[in-house]
Amino acid sequence: MALLCLAVVGPPATAARCEDGGVFLTDLTPQRLNPLAEDYNLQGSMSLGFARHQAVQPTFTFQPLIPLPLTADWRLVSRSFLSIIDLPGPDGLTGLSDLTTSLFLTPAHTGKWVWGAGPIFQFPTATDEALGTGKWSAGPTGALVYVDGPWINGILVSHLWSFAGKSDREDVSFTQIELKASYQFWNGWYVQTNPTMTYDWKAPAGEGWTIPVGFDVGKMFQIGSRGLSLQLGAYYNAKKPPGAADWTLNTSVTLTF
Repeated sequence: MALLCLAVVGPPATAARCEDGGVFLTDLTPQRLNPLAEDYNLQGSMSLGFARHQAVQPTFTFQPLIPLPLTADWRLVSRSFLSIIDLPGPDGLTGLSDLTTSLFLTPAHTGKWVWGAGPIFQFPTATDEALGTGKWSAGPTGALVYVDGPWINGILVSHLWSFAGKSDREDVSFTQIELKASYQFWNGWYVQTNPTMTYDWKAPAGEGWTIPVGFDVGKMFQIGSRGLSLQLGAYYNAKKPPGAADWTLNTSVTLTF
């Protein structure tokens, strides 16, 4: 029945759920793209960093998004990032990064505009000092998302300050600005640009910004009432500190339910 519904469904703005409880791809794809989604998203991504005269740097990142109902009017959305980083070189180094978790308090009932705000935490879970900050950090974070038919656009901003950790490591003062502009098609395909700009306030003058530019293409597949998306993207660092990758190629798999 779900396949029959997909065959006759129109554009995203007119999509609805099947009478027998089946779920359209146009119901699942927004939950994959919305950073304040009402559904669970378990994402694993592999990125390859390319820089001139340097070996390719692979990074695997696990990014779960977990919505938690609090009351009839409010819910809490948790977004976390934990990476396994491989640093190429004569010695070679592979290990865990620091764990970052954001918590967004957001209304349970929303319209075209969705907002969320709360704290962000970073824990010194890195297995080597070259892979993390060695500091406990925290700060504020906020998100504003616009959802209208096939469009899902938004901005997420956060800032981290260190408050504890190894005294011989540099203090943390770090800003992230994540931008999103995405468009979904009725058949599960979508395109988006989703760069995360960062600024390290402790970096030497002129070396604080990282500004990527690029886009992603993805496809959502329906598995019963769940969705499985595959995504491929490429981003060029128009501004970056010395030693950072010039280009990053990203692939990701996300389970939505």
